[in-house]
Parts: sequence; C-alpha cells; structure tokens
Amino acid sequence: MSIGKMRGLLVLTGVMIALMTVMGVWQLSRAEEKRQLQLEWDSRSQIELELAEALAVNAPFGHRLRVSGVYLAGGDLFLDNQIEQGRVGYRLVRPLQTAAGLLAVDLGWVEAGADRRRLPVVSPPDEDSIELSGFIVRPYLPPLSLSSHRQDLVSARVQSLQPELLARQWGEPVQPFVLKLVEGDALESGWQPVVMGPERHTGYAIQWFVMALAVLITGLMFYRRWHEA
Repeated sequence: MSIGKMRGLLVLTGVMIALMTVMGVWQLSRAEEKRQLQLEWDSRSQIELELAEALAVNAPFGHRLRVSGVYLAGGDLFLDNQIEQGRVGYRLVRPLQTAAGLLAVDLGWVEAGADRRRLPVVSPPDEDSIELSGFIVRPYLPPLSLSSHRQDLVSARVQSLQPELLARQWGEPVQPFVLKLVEGDALESGWQPVVMGPERHTGYAIQWFVMALAVLITGLMFYRRWHEA
C-alpha cells in the first residue's frame, strides 16, 4: 500500500473515531438531561394544585392536579398509534366539564382489536360529578404533526391532542394541558414521564466509546503491520 493511501486510511480512521466519540459524549449529555428532568418531575410530582392554580402557572406540567367535574357523554376519543409493551393500541381520552371549562382526561391505554375499522368498546362514563387526581402533562403531538390539522372530526380516532383540535371535536374551548390519570380511575398505570431513562443513554454512550476504541486498536494494528512491512 502506498504512503498516500495509508494517510487516507488514517484520516478516515481518525474521522470515524471522532464521530463515535462525539456521539458518545452526546449520549452522556442526554443522560444528564434525563436525570435532571426526572429530578424536576419528582420534585413537582409532590405538589398538588387545584385547577385554578394550574391555569395560573406558566408551565404546570409535572404537578399533580385534583379536579372535579362531569364527563361529557359521547365525547370519548381514541388517540391512535400508542404502543404499550410491544402491543398496538389507543389512549382513551374523555372531556371533563369543569368550572373552568373542558379538560381532556387521559384515562389510559386500551388494546386495539384485530379489525382496525372498529374501535375498542369501553364502559360509558359516570353521569355523576366525580373528583379526579393525576398528573398535568403536555398535549400529545405525533412526531410528524404536519397533517394533524386534517384530523377527521367525524371519527373518534384522533392522531393528536392539540387543544385547538380537541376544541373542534368537542365544540368548546379546551384547557392547554391534559390530565393523565395514574391511579384508581386509570385503565393502566405503567406510564412513566421519561420514556427513555438516563441508564439507556449511558449504555448507548458506552457502546459508542467501545466502537471508537475498537476502530482505534484496529487502525493501530493495521498501521503497525504496514510499517513493519
């Protein structure tokens, strides 16, 4: 192999090592962000707000919320494409009529049937006034939400929980956050505020660093053999 080709190979090896190292450092930074997010969430989750207090806070997400109201009959919506432990399903969302207007309540995950044309059958809401407790979360938006404005107003299957779209579905203004139930009234309680924990990011970082080390060792061995030849 000529000196020029060897130099090119060394440059390529250096670039690969640099990229892998950058990816590892980025994953470590993401792990730290997730740790801080989890700490912030743990701190906020100890504070329970009333609805009026939550509306007065600029970003109430993560706080607990206690609210009373009445579910609107016939307002059930099914948030599509929700994966739970590898199974495809929906999140059941109901409008709760409160003293401050409509509030979207996420009752939890329900499994989708074999026939996608049919929505799951769920128990109708209680007609009496109820008191709920859960966490305040951001309205769900799909990763690619460019088509969210074309949400079908006739179907109960929705792709987004954007307040403006929910208001069109329910015919009234909707609060700018969602109440996620994680206690007795929820259909499931396996929800976590941080989908990918810091441990996963740390593991990815280690993988990137190991690959960078492997490329470095391979490059050094190849250069040594070339040099001795």
